[in-house]
Amino acid sequence: MNATEISSTANPRLSRIQTASRIFRYVVLANLVFNVGFWLLMLPSSIENGTGMTMRGLFVNASLLLMFFWFWKLAQLFRFYERGQIFAAETIRCIKVLGMICVIGWMTLVAIRFTPRSAALVPNPPAGNQVVKTGSVVKATTITTEHHYLRMGFFSFDFGTGIDFGTLFVGASVILAAWIMDEGRKIQEEQELTV
Repeated sequence: MNATEISSTANPRLSRIQTASRIFRYVVLANLVFNVGFWLLMLPSSIENGTGMTMRGLFVNASLLLMFFWFWKLAQLFRFYERGQIFAAETIRCIKVLGMICVIGWMTLVAIRFTPRSAALVPNPPAGNQVVKTGSVVKATTITTEHHYLRMGFFSFDFGTGIDFGTLFVGASVILAAWIMDEGRKIQEEQELTV
C-alpha cells in the first residue's frame, strides 16, 4: 500500500469521504454530459451562421472546452478520493492541473473581453435619438446601451480595469495549496523512511 493512502479497514471517516466523493463525482459527470450535449447541439448553428468561426467564437469555444476539461479533472479528483488516495502524488497533480486550468481559463476570458464582436452578432445601433416621421405621426426613439460583466461572487474583483481577476486568484491559490500539500507529503515520506 502507498504511504499516502489511507487504510479503509474499519475507518468510518474514510467511508464517509468515499461515499460523498462517489456522489459528487456522479453529479460532476452528469453536469459535464449535460454541458457537452448542449454545446454539441448549439455548435452546428453557430458554425452555420458564421459566429463560431470568428476569433471571438474560437475563444469562446476554447473557454468551453477548458471548462469541460476542468469538470473531467474534478471528477478524476473525486475518483482518487473515492479510492482513499487523499494525499497521493496523483491526487496532488490533479489539483495542480485544476488550478492551471483556472489560470488558462482566465486568460481566455481576457482574450474574449478584448476580441471585437463581429458585426453579424451586434449590429451598429442607430444614433442616440432618432426621429422618424411617417405621415403626420412623429416617433422618437432613444437607445440605451448597458454593459454587463460576469461577476463570480466573493472572488470577483477588477481593480477598476473591467477585467475580473478573481479566477486568476483562485487558480493561483489552488496551485499554491497543491504545492504545499505535495511538499508536506514529501516531508512525511522522508520522515517515515528515517524512522
